[in-house]
Amino acid sequence: MKTTVGAALIAILVCGCGGLWAAAPADGAQSLIKVRMSVDEDPIVPRLAQSLGYLKREGIEIIKVKVEDFAAEDYLLQDPLIKGQIDASYHWFNHAVFGARHNLPVTAVMVFNDAPGMTVMVANRVKQEIRSAGDFKGRSVAEGAGYGTKSLLTSYLTRRAGLPLHSYTPVMLEHEGRQAAVIQGLKQGKVDVMTFQEPITSALLETGTVTTLYDLNSRESTTRVLGAAWPAQSLLLSPAFIKAHPDTVQRLVNAFVRTMRFIGSHTVDQIVEQLPVDYFADKSRETQIKYLHDTLPTYARGDYSLSPAAVKLVIDSIQAFDFDDSEEGRWRGTAEAARIDASQLYDNRFVKQAMREIE
Repeated sequence: MKTTVGAALIAILVCGCGGLWAAAPADGAQSLIKVRMSVDEDPIVPRLAQSLGYLKREGIEIIKVKVEDFAAEDYLLQDPLIKGQIDASYHWFNHAVFGARHNLPVTAVMVFNDAPGMTVMVANRVKQEIRSAGDFKGRSVAEGAGYGTKSLLTSYLTRRAGLPLHSYTPVMLEHEGRQAAVIQGLKQGKVDVMTFQEPITSALLETGTVTTLYDLNSRESTTRVLGAAWPAQSLLLSPAFIKAHPDTVQRLVNAFVRTMRFIGSHTVDQIVEQLPVDYFADKSRETQIKYLHDTLPTYARGDYSLSPAAVKLVIDSIQAFDFDDSEEGRWRGTAEAARIDASQLYDNRFVKQAMREIE
């Protein structure tokens, strides 16, 4: 396919499901810069960027592809990014840290969610005994997989409270059916503390048997608890791609900054109106709308750059965590590069220019 003068034919992969978000332009139409992107699940930002026309305005066409076409698992996205098999990924910032630990450099150029969207809850039967993470010693804690962010953050809270590693007993639950398992554990008095994301958080709170201890669902509440925001979903690229194609990076960031401003200035109903019809294919529309309502506070507002304090927080929590012995846990926990240069994990030039120049 021919491109416009000076436009590179580019591929950007975003981790996640297969399929195309946008069809190729009709014969004779202006060609767009191809962006093959991998995404973590099906986030609304790329969908809205397309449906609102912001991508086309920047001359960008996103094609959604799978990391798993190039790597065994999506958490191994760094290698295909560096090799140019994937040029960009919409995923959690912590993958830049894991990449640095394995000498696989990946750079974040903007953040979409500046809170992890997690809630630490305590069973009402023991809430008078557990008033902070310093009281987790000897307790049973349901926190997800031992290599994941829920477990990492729960552990980090206890370390900040002065407790050593392994001060509490993790309650391991299978991904499928874990909501019912936690509720059953609460009824049986087998679970004291829980760290979860939506929609499980709301389901647990609705039982009336738990109380929120730590709210990590917005930049403000996360900063109160952890001392800084938590860069979660971010736009990740290889340093080589950024150096070779700065104009394309800027165009992509421009489109996403416009989209983030739309999200920050509109209601859930207004956002839903702009999502493409196929976004709800094979999904419960009611469930998805509730999920969007409950997770909207996690989206960054006004500032989509990464701060040194937020980056340091993620690095410190990872460096201090004892990952489990699963295959993914062993990979995340090992480090060929023990010391990490935080300044190499993010590049705010593009997002700051977009925030400055776009009305």
